[in-house]
Amino acid sequence: MAGQYLIPLASDSFGFGWDLSGTKNHCLRIGLVDARAVWYVSIGAIVIGRMVAVCLAHRVALQAYADRRVALRSEGPMVALMVCSTMTSLWIIAQPIVTMR
Repeated sequence: MAGQYLIPLASDSFGFGWDLSGTKNHCLRIGLVDARAVWYVSIGAIVIGRMVAVCLAHRVALQAYADRRVALRSEGPMVALMVCSTMTSLWIIAQPIVTMR
């Protein structure tokens, strides 16, 4: 939704009151993307991003160590940290959004 702010900024990037491209009074559509879609995309990005990071770290560890067992043992703390970080991220996006008025 925040990307929609670029449309009126195209007319008046510096705040001088100009209307160069005729989009100064463009109204933002709040319901353009619903919260459920954002939630699912967030979960997918978190989980897939962490899986890719662990796979890439595994490749680097295999290159850094000659012995495969040493490489696997070296990844233990990183995997534990990634699991904790993933759980924390998923817990954060599972919290209800409350607005204060």
